[in-house]
Amino acid sequence: MNNALKLTIAAVISASVITISACAIKLPSQPVLAETESNFFEKRSELINKYSLQDPTFSALINEKQNGNTANATYNSEYWRWRIDQYLYGQYVEFQPVYDAYTEGKKFIEIYNLPAENLSSNSKKTNHQPQLPKGFFTENLPGNTYTGWHQLIGDTVYVTYQGHLTDPYVASYNLRIDKWDGPYKAGHSTLSKGERKIDSHGRPIIEVDNQGYIHIVFGGHGGEREDGLNPLSIDTPHAGGRMKHVVSSKPYDLSSFSEKNDITPFASYTKSYKMANGDIYFFTRAGTHKSPWLYYKMKNGSQTFEPPVTITWPTPDHSDPITVHTHYINPLKISDTEIAITSLWHACNFKEIHDKTHYNRLNLYYMVLDTTDGSFYNANKEKLTLPLTLQSSNQHTLAYNSEKAGETSFGTRPLILGDGKIAAAYEAKGEGYREWRMAIFDNGSWTHGHPMPGTKNRTLVDTDGKKVSKIFALEKLGKQSDTAAVAYRNSKGESVFAIAKQRTNRSTKADNLLNSQDWQVDKTYFNVDKGKLLVKPVANETGEVKAIIVNVRKAGSQRLYLWHDGEFRANNLVQQIN
Repeated sequence: MNNALKLTIAAVISASVITISACAIKLPSQPVLAETESNFFEKRSELINKYSLQDPTFSALINEKQNGNTANATYNSEYWRWRIDQYLYGQYVEFQPVYDAYTEGKKFIEIYNLPAENLSSNSKKTNHQPQLPKGFFTENLPGNTYTGWHQLIGDTVYVTYQGHLTDPYVASYNLRIDKWDGPYKAGHSTLSKGERKIDSHGRPIIEVDNQGYIHIVFGGHGGEREDGLNPLSIDTPHAGGRMKHVVSSKPYDLSSFSEKNDITPFASYTKSYKMANGDIYFFTRAGTHKSPWLYYKMKNGSQTFEPPVTITWPTPDHSDPITVHTHYINPLKISDTEIAITSLWHACNFKEIHDKTHYNRLNLYYMVLDTTDGSFYNANKEKLTLPLTLQSSNQHTLAYNSEKAGETSFGTRPLILGDGKIAAAYEAKGEGYREWRMAIFDNGSWTHGHPMPGTKNRTLVDTDGKKVSKIFALEKLGKQSDTAAVAYRNSKGESVFAIAKQRTNRSTKADNLLNSQDWQVDKTYFNVDKGKLLVKPVANETGEVKAIIVNVRKAGSQRLYLWHDGEFRANNLVQQIN
């Protein structure tokens, strides 16, 4: 384990109120000397016996280890020894110095007799790329569909994305002089190298601090086996990929980056926000599925993150300890000082069995981080104690009980409503449907099942006057604008990107025009047969949209486009290479 990880152990305990039923966690006052094998296993057994009295998870994991010796076992007994070590290591800090002393200087294969890791995709790779419209600014992108992560600083848009072999790339575009800089490779990702499958968990995010230095975080999905056990989780680093943080060598300069060693390499998922005072908050999961969620704070003027704060903590089911209850969170900056966080309940398990029809994702939860003092509050303004477990989430932050309604929640996200009410969205799935809905908190309680903002009675007709039945996105180009960027499916089944105008008629009053829900396509930019479109507005602090980032995907082709001032701004360097 590297020194940065060891330092985070003490920091996490002091930064979070971590309540674990089996014990009160304390760090040893003195370093532990190298352990002999017999001493290590003796101390390990003592700790397991000690905590097994109150924690049935050990019995469940030990039972799986014994079953691992049978011919039909999915995982062998050595695999389960590794899982037991990780559970003990993450749940009970007392074990950490004992384990670290025993494994110091040892490679993974010297600790566990397990076969080489297999993270291959088992799918045939092809160089065939279907033709996409010209005007893109990226090379062909791997992984799932997304629009990158961007920042608008003055007249310059900075965009980072997951490029070749999932490495992070960054480019900038000056809106005033219509000029691209880059793309540049900002770092090296351990995801998807060699025969590994393409993985999108560690997509890069970008923040430009108040001093002009550019920060990119990328590449994580559980860490690598050689990173050792994860001190912030009960789940092993079995997915692959280290999370990294790099900073530009000079302000506003994309040509050179240096790597920092201030975040856990085991992290998965990336999202960040810069607050009005210049502080940057980075949200991530501390490891693979059965891991807590954290945030890191970088104070204005610093180039490194402080030790993490634990937001949620996974809890094995007491009656079935192989099942682990955890969260998926989604943060959104809602004011100069507040970040709203929605989450769902995810029922995972140590056997790594995932039902892909619903992924055991349920409910909607809501809370707010007040960055002025680091406090968390629910919708009722009640202060929350961290970390949140499923039990405390159900008690204090539940906004919608999809389990009770017989639905699953595939995703959640906070919303900002014009009337100032608290709201959140959830993707509901049931028999024959899957759709986004809204929950609203008003007069002390939550109501759910509301249509998403701006969608009630909304209509869109194309240039021929035909009504559009499937609208993927409609983004107004400013709060007081009568123009919007739209992505939709036309009558031929093609995915279309266009600009639309709000429609008027003789009965429409001028003061109600901007609230009209009737739209008509004004100009079509491209139609993509059997393709998929995503759009993301690039807005300034007043909400005026200065550009639109569009993702166009068709089979094995995926590119990003930048629409600005009525045109797609191609990066000629990328166009020439491709």
